[in-house]
Amino acid sequence: MDISLKKLLYFKTIVEQGQISRAARVLHVSQPPLSKRLKELELELGVTLIHRSGTEWEVTRAGQALYQRALHVLDLVEDIPGEVKASSLETEGQVTIGSTTLCMSLLYEFLPGFQARYPGIATQVIVEDSTVLKLKLLEHAYDFGIMVRPEQDEGLLVTPLPPVRPCIVVPPALASEPFERAARHGAPLVVESLHDKPLAIFRRAEGGGMFRQVMDFLKGRGIAPKIVFTSPSAETIVNLLEQGLQALGFVPRSEIPRRMEESFLLCGLPPDFPFLQSCAAKVEKRYLSRAATIAWDELQEFVERKRQGKKRERKNTNNEDCRGRDLL
Repeated sequence: MDISLKKLLYFKTIVEQGQISRAARVLHVSQPPLSKRLKELELELGVTLIHRSGTEWEVTRAGQALYQRALHVLDLVEDIPGEVKASSLETEGQVTIGSTTLCMSLLYEFLPGFQARYPGIATQVIVEDSTVLKLKLLEHAYDFGIMVRPEQDEGLLVTPLPPVRPCIVVPPALASEPFERAARHGAPLVVESLHDKPLAIFRRAEGGGMFRQVMDFLKGRGIAPKIVFTSPSAETIVNLLEQGLQALGFVPRSEIPRRMEESFLLCGLPPDFPFLQSCAAKVEKRYLSRAATIAWDELQEFVERKRQGKKRERKNTNNEDCRGRDLL
């Protein structure tokens, strides 16, 4: 059996475009030959790849399997020129990383050092909602992603990252006594203080996720905040607060710029308050270019160094506490 690369490319494009007519336009070929190539592919493999009945269209399980293999094979072929060139030069190439705004602080820490060590590798970062990011990752639109861990991670190789813990950003005009007390003493905010308060909160495009968890948590405590603004972008919420939005900002602590500490109160939340588990993820068994493999490995090492550093910090803090008790 000899399945050509052209047929794999045609099939991949048909699946991604959802219609043969749209795929034909993308590929700059006429529709009848494209339909013929699809039929030939099904006859060669002895399976139905796409169920077609009028306007109904469904990729079969066999079609999904071929699509994933086509992505892998076409990735390999596409990277051949760059890999051959890179083998005789310093490390070069491009890595594409997808990230949710809730995890950008990790990339802010990682990328400058990575770029200094590998100046020949160009890095592209595309910011997406976590749900979209997972779908595009499975379509090989990115080399790997930094995102909130999906409930279903089948087909992905996942490395846990530090949890995304939220805090409340309080504008000066809304800084009532409960918020001032929590910020002043570094104590968790009494969540009942959020009742009937205007809240700007992170929310994915289709809802659910963190937003649902927070609403369920507050409802269970009899708390009903006024949701005045939602966005899938933590940066958007931060910018709006700085521009004068009169609301309590529900933002991950890691994504709040230091400049805000001068004029806003930052209030932590109780340990049982919902948080998100972030992760680095790539498609399992997918071939990655040399540049992307280096970036992935470097990120794993960077995360491990951060994890070990936090362990040492906790150990030192515990030792200091013990010495303080001995003195007493």
